[in-house]
Amino acid sequence: MIKFIQIDKILVTPDRQRKVFDEAKNQELVSSLQFGEVGLQNALVIRTEGSGKNESYYLISGERRLRAIRDIYSLSGTLKYLGQSVSDGLAPCVDVGDISTLARMEAELEENILRVDLTWQERAAATNSLWELRKIQAERLGRPVPTVVQLAAEVTATKAQLNGQYDGPAARVRREAILANHLDDPDVMKAKTSKEAFDILKKKEQKAKHAELAKEVGHSFSSSLHQLHNADCIEWMGRDTTNEGQYAVILTDPPYGMGADEFGDSGGKTAGAHEYSDSPDALRDLMKEFPRLSYRVAAPDAHMYLFCDFDMFHYIKQELEDAGWKVFRTPFIWSKPSGFRAPWPNKGPHRTYETILYAMKGNRETNRMGNDVLEYGVDKNVGHAAQKPVALFMELLARSARPGDRVLDPFCGSGTIFEAANSLQCYATGVELDDSFYGLAAKRLGALHG
Repeated sequence: MIKFIQIDKILVTPDRQRKVFDEAKNQELVSSLQFGEVGLQNALVIRTEGSGKNESYYLISGERRLRAIRDIYSLSGTLKYLGQSVSDGLAPCVDVGDISTLARMEAELEENILRVDLTWQERAAATNSLWELRKIQAERLGRPVPTVVQLAAEVTATKAQLNGQYDGPAARVRREAILANHLDDPDVMKAKTSKEAFDILKKKEQKAKHAELAKEVGHSFSSSLHQLHNADCIEWMGRDTTNEGQYAVILTDPPYGMGADEFGDSGGKTAGAHEYSDSPDALRDLMKEFPRLSYRVAAPDAHMYLFCDFDMFHYIKQELEDAGWKVFRTPFIWSKPSGFRAPWPNKGPHRTYETILYAMKGNRETNRMGNDVLEYGVDKNVGHAAQKPVALFMELLARSARPGDRVLDPFCGSGTIFEAANSLQCYATGVELDDSFYGLAAKRLGALHG
């Protein structure tokens, strides 16, 4: 039965799901209710409490309509209901009496989820409320709790989704149900979309997990658990199954294949800097086995950071991809402003940058996004011309490794990997063929143990 109630007597409780209203859409509704042939088609749904002078009317569904009706009357306009003019100041209402909380929730949810565009925050709360409602109803009726796909079908009201032919809405509903429990987080709330909010939440939870893991590892972590091997890394990686699938990150600086052993400038830091062959042929020999073996020892989900010469980037990229690695299409750039190597002394520029190839095995996510240009100065040299700074290694490891992870440097040189991994509570394994460089790495590792 339709009742016509004074508009100023209809109350809106503060706990309603909808908080934000689009003013432009509201004005469209105002025009439709005033000047459309039919006007308002659905009466407001209210609940009456008390009686006589103490009688109060609470809105259950139709807040957008209520706001539009108020705007019409504030401008001295006329409201139409089913084609007929309504007396000034009144609104057509359906009184559902003293209905249950569940029925009130359902009426409001139908109004909001199925008919009105909500902000993602409101939609997340409303969707989660609908799910809770359906769970309660299922328990009362002795029926199975609806699945995410079924809930998504109800929210989107499409038959295809009900049959499970498209899982997009299901993923969104699952996301919204999770987000609904984190709407008190200001970082989540300020996101523009639910997807952005979910990404923020994932990163925060991941960070918290890492912190907890670091705390746990801290009780048992010991730098003595790092390993250093004086061996040919190709033989070492293919020797047995001990290391197969073990390393979450491979961070390494192999020979560049650019003839650095024949440069006219040794870098001014150490005589006889390149004791190994750095010819293109030597690099190609190395790449006959390294891509396959590095893939073998990498964990199912792993990252690789490999320093390389610009001219060799695409060659190495192809070799790694053929072995199963997924390689980022462009190299990272390590900018070192103080660098002064000069391949052509007195004829060419100083080399103040180097390139880094980034690759992935499986589907490992980074801990955080970082720039592809990294500016780090060089460390005090300990006797290796190609020595890389600890801070740079730490930056790369911090993007991909978590406390307790095993990381590998199969061309560990002076042992930079040990200081970087130790600072991040990762267990490092280094392999170095050259006896003198192995000695440098051993000394560095020994300092950590001390």
